[in-house]
Amino acid sequence: MVVAIIGILATIAIPQFITYRATAIDSQMKSALKNAAVAMESYFAEKQSYPTTVTAITTVGFNSTAGVTLTINVISPNSFTLTASAPNGTQPSFTLNSVTGQIN
Repeated sequence: MVVAIIGILATIAIPQFITYRATAIDSQMKSALKNAAVAMESYFAEKQSYPTTVTAITTVGFNSTAGVTLTINVISPNSFTLTASAPNGTQPSFTLNSVTGQIN
């Protein structure tokens, strides 16, 4: 009887835990994007150009998030996109557009 109750509780709790974990990973990716965008603008203020590598923004204080891979794509001299990806989120990656400021 006790084993059956524990089994039922586990059946309810485990999927909910996985959902919470995926949401937390999404938050990590979005936070990394926002922090990287600030670092990109700081770098631009100093050098008058956007960097093309994550290593370059670490020189202005960016600290990468463990488990999150960040990709920089400089579209034009005045705009860029940042993509953060990590396994086990609700989606594989999120992208920040510097023109709109939106994360998709």
